[in-house]
Amino acid sequence: MGQVLSAMQAYTNVIWTVFTGPPRPALAGVVSPKIKALMDGYKGAPLQVPTSACFKQLQKVKNMRDLAEVCPNIAPGRILRSACPTAASEQDIDIIRHKLGISHLVDLRSEFERSEDPASPLVEDAELRVSKRQGSIAQMERFEKRDKQHQDSADAPLIIHHLSLLERSRYYKAILLKIPFATSAYALAWMPFNPSKGKSAIMAEVNRGGLPMLYEILLEIAGPELKCALEVITEAAEAGQPLLFFCRVGKDRTGVLAALILSCCGAKPEEIIADYHRSDSVVSEIALGGLEKEDKELHQLDRAVFSKAPAEVMAATLTHLDEMYGGPLHYLESIGFSREQQQRLAQAVSATRDHKVNL
Repeated sequence: MGQVLSAMQAYTNVIWTVFTGPPRPALAGVVSPKIKALMDGYKGAPLQVPTSACFKQLQKVKNMRDLAEVCPNIAPGRILRSACPTAASEQDIDIIRHKLGISHLVDLRSEFERSEDPASPLVEDAELRVSKRQGSIAQMERFEKRDKQHQDSADAPLIIHHLSLLERSRYYKAILLKIPFATSAYALAWMPFNPSKGKSAIMAEVNRGGLPMLYEILLEIAGPELKCALEVITEAAEAGQPLLFFCRVGKDRTGVLAALILSCCGAKPEEIIADYHRSDSVVSEIALGGLEKEDKELHQLDRAVFSKAPAEVMAATLTHLDEMYGGPLHYLESIGFSREQQQRLAQAVSATRDHKVNL
């Protein structure tokens, strides 16, 4: 048996060398002229808007900001983003619910991540709506959760929309399609005999692809959920109801959705990059829908790559959207969020519409 394994290893090593060619270089080594041009236009300083002062007062909710801080087309207080807010303190809840008037939470985390949440006063009496995918369509199902004792409260009811963007089976299938064919073949050949060796080969490619590859995968596998999230955001904005969207650390899934919203609202590429890059100084965690905790092979993820938010990563993502779809707006059309819907969203959050923030 040992001779058989040795022969298989020699054979697969030859196949690996012949078909893979040079390894996929890390992003830092391949900054294309288009990406460099986007980065040259990037400016990191956010605008100061009425909501900005609130974020400095938060105690436990991290990485919160207003999309209006980078895009003057958006009215302050309409659409906000953050890390998961379920650990909010009483002061944080007062800011979120009363000062900012948030009445919708769009939760982009997986079911596994949500199962780890502690009991939270912020969401204990909220109405719950959960996205269910049927084929290529994601639809919201409504579950009443609001306590009767709170129904006569002066506060607007809080509605939570659960839309998981990163599910295990879809993510792993997408990885196998995204990495070089020879790597997939090599990994699959080793799975019956030495699964760790096969998975390590895949993880090497995942680390080389880094965050740009992760975001490409999100765009490919989570189109129905992204469309559904954008529809929820549009409806809330048209009703004049402020909304906060988030994932676990408010960087990756939140960053991709923010880029699409900002694109709808006419933000410049450098403004989208600036919004994304703000997470770089406040986030130092890896958050892949809980997969990084469930699967020991994902412990091989390069923390230096996956825990940060470099400007060039969002520049690469915007370049990918341009090259693969003709731009973010064409991508949105490809997932069913039409130009008419894009215009509705832009008009609903427009800076020309009045919105009161209770500061």
